Amino acid sequence: MIAVKKCTSYNPPKVQWAVKECINNINGFKDLEKGDQVLLKPNLLMSASPDKGITTHPTIVEATARILIEKNVEVMIGDSPGSPYTNLKNLWEKTGMKTISKKLGIKLLNFESTGSYIKKFKSEEYPIAKPILECDFIVNLPKIKTHNLTILTCAIKNMYGAIPGARKTDYHRRYPSPSEFSERIVDIYELTQPNLTIVDGIIGMEGNGPTGGNPRKLGIILASEDTVALDLYIPQILGMDPYMIPSNRIAIERGLGKGLANIQIVGDEPPLIEDFKWPSNIYHALEFLPSSLAKTLLRFWWSRPAIDDRHCKNCGVCVEACPTGALKNGISSPVFNYEKCVNCLCCMELCPHHAFYHEKSFLYKLTSRLSNKG
Repeated sequence: MIAVKKCTSYNPPKVQWAVKECINNINGFKDLEKGDQVLLKPNLLMSASPDKGITTHPTIVEATARILIEKNVEVMIGDSPGSPYTNLKNLWEKTGMKTISKKLGIKLLNFESTGSYIKKFKSEEYPIAKPILECDFIVNLPKIKTHNLTILTCAIKNMYGAIPGARKTDYHRRYPSPSEFSERIVDIYELTQPNLTIVDGIIGMEGNGPTGGNPRKLGIILASEDTVALDLYIPQILGMDPYMIPSNRIAIERGLGKGLANIQIVGDEPPLIEDFKWPSNIYHALEFLPSSLAKTLLRFWWSRPAIDDRHCKNCGVCVEACPTGALKNGISSPVFNYEKCVNCLCCMELCPHHAFYHEKSFLYKLTSRLSNKG
């Protein structure tokens, strides 16, 4: 069951009402007991102000926290940002979490310093932040955004922040294709399954997300105990086949969701948005070709990250975040070694100045034009 409420602004009373309605419509806190430790897990990818549409808006976090405090539980906010080199004090302040912490007396937990437990899953070992596994109840608070590699980053992908430090970028390096990387995302979701997910869909992000896209007014808040159902439903109302998103396909194959036919909507019915702009990445097409043919095509048909010197501030964030060492410091801007680049797009994802763009070969541009005309 998914609760949906229309909410067209981040006006605190309106958000408070919409979040409360969503929770009540699915009885989302029925399993809470007095004194429980409740962890709020927003998307705090980087130190960005809420108006950029990159992080979960603080009014969503505050509204959820206030409802929980009324239930006499202990509320905490925790996350691990995309880059382990992020200044955490700046992160808390810029994203508005510090203000909420002071106002409501809530602890802010930096997963980089809380310690972690190693959890074995199939052939991989994952360090999961201790608060994720030790708390009594997890409220997942993602934002609707596009993602250059995984197409969508929302409910399932938000739990990727349970992994502290540089291991997140290491998985990008070791598993560069959308499907391989999405397998890891779903692994981590299985290990950390939240009790309730409340989605910030008032303003989402379209285009080349999760940081370089454009804010897009969507005007909805959604909530469900079924995280996978949310990730299936949201792309459908944005004009995308939900099963084109690798993490959705993998989750359904593993039996983690019941499929679109079994999703029940309560509350408001949002309008379909047919002109939502999704990212385009060569790897999504090449995944379905034989590996030998894909490798041959890659020599002539490619899309890769490149730096626009007009926007680059030479801050070094991308150099530190690159999991393969494909970026080195330069005089005016970092320099790429494309022999090492695995197109994981961590650089583009974490650049605070939106200085990255997709550089495309002539053949790639040509086929894209023909596809658009068709």
